[in-house]
Amino acid sequence: MITPLKLASKPTPIEFYTGVFPDFDFHIKRDDLTGLEGSGNKIRKLEYLLADAENNGSDLIITCGGIQSNHCRATMYCCAKLGWQGVCVVKGEKPKIAEGNLLLDFLFNAQVEFLPTAQYLHKEDYIAEMIDDFKKKGHKPYFIPTGGSNGIGALGYIFAMDEMAAYIDRHKIDAVFCAVGSGGTYAGLLMGKYQSSLAVPVYGVLVDETPAFFEAKIKSIIGETEKVLERKFPIRDTDIKLIDGYIGPGYGVPYDEEIAIIRQMARKGLILDPVYTGKTFFGMVDKKSELGFSNPLFIHTGGIFSVFAYPELKTQADFLK
Repeated sequence: MITPLKLASKPTPIEFYTGVFPDFDFHIKRDDLTGLEGSGNKIRKLEYLLADAENNGSDLIITCGGIQSNHCRATMYCCAKLGWQGVCVVKGEKPKIAEGNLLLDFLFNAQVEFLPTAQYLHKEDYIAEMIDDFKKKGHKPYFIPTGGSNGIGALGYIFAMDEMAAYIDRHKIDAVFCAVGSGGTYAGLLMGKYQSSLAVPVYGVLVDETPAFFEAKIKSIIGETEKVLERKFPIRDTDIKLIDGYIGPGYGVPYDEEIAIIRQMARKGLILDPVYTGKTFFGMVDKKSELGFSNPLFIHTGGIFSVFAYPELKTQADFLK
């Protein structure tokens, strides 16, 4: 078993919201409060991933993601904090102005490599060459996949579910919701549900890709974690509850209904982001009648820095009213 590094502020609070909607109340696990620079769900994964890197004697961390990747930002923050060199390979052309998470990547002195979309589809080859180059220079690089989503990263949310278990039981939570962008958080929550002997269904709202893609990936992550822990989780296909239909025009592209819910919740003192939590929260509210829950727990995975990088949110008059 990997002993995690202490990087996140835990336990994070769970807040109860009533009167926001006429037909149901809800609870929010505030994992956007795991820290400031390292805020969000990624830091829980990184506590285990970077512990593994440290155990392997690594001195340089390589990861990848979108230009406004919360994971890249959190990883580069941890590298700065721990005194390691950080490298992130990001999808897209270099913008004229660095904003949001990308700005923080640079402030953390990260080496940022921009790959056009077509080249990013084959990022594994690019990263493999990069790893070889760093090894030739005497470094011992450690690669973390997109979102920190693998069998080690998922450990963070197995134990996050332990942190929530008593609350879920005591408050009779009848559904748990989280965003699915790389699969690790959802896989961890699902395994944590069984480790904590909970019966509550765990729903994942897709913000990218297809249900078939993520069903396969989540199963793969669970298999990896089972090898790490040397134990099995009795998870069936029917336990994996993925919700599609809320991606909108594409990953990281906000749409009107999402913007409306971001504005509505901001006026209740809660900031949702346009990439993950805005779409997931809208999906939860929209699916309430169909799925029949009445007392859900929403996992707020962070992302506040990306809010400042979206012109859609800055220029839409309706949003600014």
